[in-house]
Amino acid sequence: MKFTEFPLAIARWFFLVNIVIGAWLYGGTRDWTREWVTWLLLANTGLFLIGALCRRSLPRVPAVAFTAVVFLLAQGGFMAWNARRQFLEWVGVFVDRTQPMPSWPGFWDVAMVMPSLWLTVGLLGAFCIACDMTTMPEWRERLWVTLAGTGLSIVVLGLAQRFTGAQDIFWGLETFRGPTFFAVYRYHANAGAFINLVLPLQVALAVRALRTDGAEAGKVVWCLGAFVTAAAGFVNVSKAANVICLLLILALAVWFGINGFQSGGVRIWMLVVLSILVVVGVAASFGLEKTVNRWENLVGVLKTGATDGRLQTYEIIVRGPLPDAGWLGFGPGTFEKIFEIYRAALGSDLVGRWDKAHSDALQTPMEWGWAGASAWLVVLGGGFLKALVAACGRSEESLLAAAGALALAGVLFHAMMDFPLQIASLQLFTLAIAGLCWGLPKPRHRRLHHHRFNA
Repeated sequence: MKFTEFPLAIARWFFLVNIVIGAWLYGGTRDWTREWVTWLLLANTGLFLIGALCRRSLPRVPAVAFTAVVFLLAQGGFMAWNARRQFLEWVGVFVDRTQPMPSWPGFWDVAMVMPSLWLTVGLLGAFCIACDMTTMPEWRERLWVTLAGTGLSIVVLGLAQRFTGAQDIFWGLETFRGPTFFAVYRYHANAGAFINLVLPLQVALAVRALRTDGAEAGKVVWCLGAFVTAAAGFVNVSKAANVICLLLILALAVWFGINGFQSGGVRIWMLVVLSILVVVGVAASFGLEKTVNRWENLVGVLKTGATDGRLQTYEIIVRGPLPDAGWLGFGPGTFEKIFEIYRAALGSDLVGRWDKAHSDALQTPMEWGWAGASAWLVVLGGGFLKALVAACGRSEESLLAAAGALALAGVLFHAMMDFPLQIASLQLFTLAIAGLCWGLPKPRHRRLHHHRFNA
């Protein structure tokens, strides 16, 4: 290794470590863990930039994605610097501040946006690191395995808690677990979104191991890991995540069944049926009672017409803050206070605390404006499209591309009805997968050497 490559190598290994830390630090769902994830990612980004300077080249990020990243950083930096107000926490009021450029737009509040803005800088840095790593096969492999392996470790923790009837996370450092916690997540929907993010990556590794001569350890680890994670998708009680997990399994079965075992004949469908039976068996063994009860409760809700307030929340957002957010938004991290202002102004009878919109599709344009939301869509949606194109090829990267496309599709669909993209670990995993997708080489149409799977 050249001396000039040494800082980049450290930054890449540091990034893999941060993926593990980001997931195990309560998924970044606590304030203090969110701060830790923020500063670790900022340090990682700084080290990566130093490495790029030593290499004397820009980060290897596609031009379209790099433009979106630069726009988000420029928008966030300028709008925070030119913020219009500042919230005084001790008295609970906003006060006007002297804007450096009064006639120019600025975020609603300067202090409120800074924690989210610093995290955004670290996350976009993580995205660029993932893009750069993916251009090299050995680092692409390490990132892929780290994401899948870390996901499996979290899933095993959650299933162990369910199997033992644990009332809290095993080490019990905190008691704010929520009634339906899973692994390190208090909110079941966040756990479900995490499971659905890592499942396609694990299935792709299992398929690759199965169609490769030898690799017996990989066959055992990743096949069992994929079965266990798929089962966890139904043991977890999030209804939306259950549906998305089922759709992902069907898509994975069809895609990898057709493209991964073309020479297997009838064994393709035998393998699919066997996989479904194993998933059902594992899920049942770890307890499906809570999940079944949640679906039974949904039937009662539909009969009575009762809701949990989400429809009222969506209506308030669409009527008030979303039109007023304009092109540049109120600022990341301002949702709760802005929503409270408009809820009172509209005279809504909605009760309870709403610190999230329960729809990232509405919260993102409200906080970042339509321009910022479009830039985020380029980063995530562009990664999905890039992976979709690569998955249609016949290169060695097509398995990873298909897995990345399905993982991003699942989390983006979930984000329409909940808030997975407001949670630090889910943001990190999503952007790392998006970086993987963006960094994939152009699809080559060279046919793979398939190996018959001998059952």
